[in-house]
Amino acid sequence: MKRIYLYIITIIAFFVAGVIIANLIIMPTIVQMGKEIVVPNVCNVPLETAIQELKKENLEGVVIERRYDQIIEEGKVIIQSPLPDASVKAGRIINLTVSLGPQTVTVPYLDGIDVEKGKLIIKRLGLTIGTIDSLFSDSIAQNKIINTVPEPGVALKKGDAISLVVSKGIKMKMPNVTGKNVSEAQTILKRMGLVAGEVTEIEGSGAKGSVVVQNPKPGQEVSPGDTIRLMVIK
Repeated sequence: MKRIYLYIITIIAFFVAGVIIANLIIMPTIVQMGKEIVVPNVCNVPLETAIQELKKENLEGVVIERRYDQIIEEGKVIIQSPLPDASVKAGRIINLTVSLGPQTVTVPYLDGIDVEKGKLIIKRLGLTIGTIDSLFSDSIAQNKIINTVPEPGVALKKGDAISLVVSKGIKMKMPNVTGKNVSEAQTILKRMGLVAGEVTEIEGSGAKGSVVVQNPKPGQEVSPGDTIRLMVIK
């Protein structure tokens, strides 16, 4: 008889324990699994913080991609899927795309390169052209790049500007060709890399075809390729 009572008490105890487990563990889990959760917004949030925020809502953040971004700082979430405010089931995986920061470009070595070719290289790298200054140079030919600002090797973000310093060629003084025959004057200018431009005939005293006025004037600084205008006796 005692054994029967023991069996009955044991059965009742297991039943009560089962009811307690069902009410405290199993049912809440089932209910929680079916619960709709609003996805929080973790965009532009550091990855670790984003994962913690999702865990608080019983969601799991998983990184599916890392890529460069010109706006979002390195290590922060660019995109999440499902999107913020979407309704999902508890335990849902939230896919995260994380920023590697702005993509950087190294300033190339352009010294001595033709300025137009240099501009093309800069644009192909995703950079822009800044200011272009010109200086005389005894070592760098005209229209060649003397140096860049910033200097070669510096890391820039795409879209940043590179300024150029371009050679005007060797520093020269304008020769005095007044009094010379126009043909002789043109030969002198050509030897110096200057261009004899417009020749204007005027009335005056002196030998026909002799230069009486030149522009620029003698002694002024000129560069190879500059155009020189002459006035000669008609």
